[in-house]
Formats: sequence, C-alpha cells, structure tokens
Amino acid sequence: MVLLLQLPIDDTPFPFWSETISQILNIFLALTLRGYLLFVLLGFMVYLTGLSDGFAKTLVVLGIILYLVGPHVLHLVSGIAGIEAPTLTEATLAWAGFSDLTDSELIALLLSFGDTLAAIGMLSGAILYFVPSSSELNSKGRSLMVRALMLAPVLVFLHVSPWL
Repeated sequence: MVLLLQLPIDDTPFPFWSETISQILNIFLALTLRGYLLFVLLGFMVYLTGLSDGFAKTLVVLGIILYLVGPHVLHLVSGIAGIEAPTLTEATLAWAGFSDLTDSELIALLLSFGDTLAAIGMLSGAILYFVPSSSELNSKGRSLMVRALMLAPVLVFLHVSPWL
C-alpha cells in the first residue's frame, strides 16, 4: 500500500481522448444546427397527445436553449479541451455515422408522424366536440383540436422551410 502512494500519477491523457472529444463535439454541433428542430417538433407532438405537458414544454424549451446557447458552449468546450472547433462537414459526417439517417430523412420521418398525429388529433377532437355528449367530452374535444392547431403551424413551417 505504501509503495502505491509513492508512485507519481501519470498525467498524460488517453491516446483516444482527442478523437473521442472531437466526435462528441461534432455530434453536439449537429444537434445545435439541426437537432433543435427535432426537440421542438417532438415537444409539440408530445403536447398534442396530452401524455405529459411538463415534458413537452421541457423539450420545446430545451430545443430553443440548444439553438441559442449551443454554439457558444461548443466553442467554449472545444477551447477548454484544446482541440479545434468542429466544422459543418465533420458534424454532418458524425451525425450520419451516429444515427444512420441524414437529418433531412429524420425530419421527414418525424414530419410524417407529426402530420398523422395532427390529423388524428383534429379528427378525434372534432368528433368529441360536435357529437352531443357530456360536457367533459366536449371540453376534451376542444382541447384536442386546440392542441392540433398549435402543432399545425410548426408542421407547415418545417414542410415549407426547405424551399425558403
């Protein structure tokens, strides 16, 4: 035990430290550039379902914070780690290696799922609202329609944004 305490601690970093941190920062850059849309879209889709309003709001706020603060944190961490800041090309390649989908394929998949959810929410909300029944079902139908109408502008923006 005494012999272990007398040996100096080797302070050299791991040989794969630079590559690992670079890969993590590349994926983080891809998330700050495109991933914030995923968080916002997923947040609105969770909000539409009514499963967890708090989690949905957290996802939307996380997406906005990631968009606003992410690049600054990325450059700060890359400066602290002693590596150069990742580029857009490296981030795109790291994202493709990480998710096996390009960002446009992932957003198109989420958009089609979001369109389906919005249509189901609007249809079921209209059925609950317009069919004469109890006032509880009437208010649930109104709530579903309002939630679907809140998701609709986000979906329209993401459908139109490739042409902007």
